[in-house]
Amino acid sequence: MIALRIFTFLSIFLSIPSILYADVTIWKEILLENFESSTYSKSNIRTKLEKDTPLPDLSLSQNFTAPIPGSKQALVLRVPKLSNFPFSVYFPEAILLKDFVKEIRIPVYSSGSNGNLTLIIENQDFETRQIAITSLNYRGWKDCVVSFANHIDQNDRIFLQGSSLRMLGFFYLPNENNSNNQEVLIAIDDITAIVRDKYRPLRNKELLLED
Repeated sequence: MIALRIFTFLSIFLSIPSILYADVTIWKEILLENFESSTYSKSNIRTKLEKDTPLPDLSLSQNFTAPIPGSKQALVLRVPKLSNFPFSVYFPEAILLKDFVKEIRIPVYSSGSNGNLTLIIENQDFETRQIAITSLNYRGWKDCVVSFANHIDQNDRIFLQGSSLRMLGFFYLPNENNSNNQEVLIAIDDITAIVRDKYRPLRNKELLLED
């Protein structure tokens, strides 16, 4: 009996590293957008104001990138005082998120405008939602992490029939106390996601929902 208990204990003890290794390696980081293969222009900017309202300047820059390895180009927004109003920037094509997303990582530059930046997501019910990225109350580059697991339902409506979220773009909301003479500068670099396969072998087969 004692020998059986010792063998059971050793079996559990030796299996712990493999369990921990599986939990660690189940996640992977994928690139969603690096702003190097798509074309952006003012046509990607949308606002609910009048058509003649001056739009912010939007460009792709090779000289103004985040301090991250391999970055060659970033999306840059210059918002003059006449254009400092709420607006959205849409990707040329929506980015599909087919895997289970733990978080989105986005390097964001701010000139200290005190506005807010959110991520525009379309869920599998075709409803548009916004998830906060960061308050722009800082100067310089900041690595922003957008948590998905606690903010949006990613479970397929029908088990094993794949569905996906769609990442549409960004929404900028200025701070009403900004100086009228203040030019706002925002830059966004390589967007990545921490993901795993949507359906993995379950430790408890009675649990069908994602955790």
